[in-house]
Amino acid sequence: MTKDELIASIKRDRATLDALVAPLDEAQMTAPALDGGWSVKDVLAHISAWEELCLKWIRTGRREEGPFTQETIDAFNQSVYDVNRDRLLDAILEESRQSYESMVEAVAALTDDLDATTAWAPGGPLGQIISANADEHYREHADQIRRWLVPHG
Repeated sequence: MTKDELIASIKRDRATLDALVAPLDEAQMTAPALDGGWSVKDVLAHISAWEELCLKWIRTGRREEGPFTQETIDAFNQSVYDVNRDRLLDAILEESRQSYESMVEAVAALTDDLDATTAWAPGGPLGQIISANADEHYREHADQIRRWLVPHG
């Protein structure tokens, strides 16, 4: 995967997610209607947290966290939910926008081979790790939101 391909995928899949949630009102955005009682707002905070963690890895050139197990992922996700569940929707939306823009900027600035497995990215190629925390993550949660929306119009 090239850097341009990754950026295009990130932008495309984020645009899909954004278009899906754009028509939702505040009540829909904050209703605990998704898996685990999460709201769309909670999902956006969750995505931002993973983007920020990935951005930290890119900026510092190292990955202190890991290796990840389902247990540590679940614990991280729960901590993100706990920290953000009472935050205002507007703050979450702004953070979501900023973390997405920062992700695109960070990927654009990369000079590394995205197909290389680096010392800081032992979990796989750099592009794959970024994709898992950006475009793949957007698709995963867009599908989740779409499944909820279909029976609700």
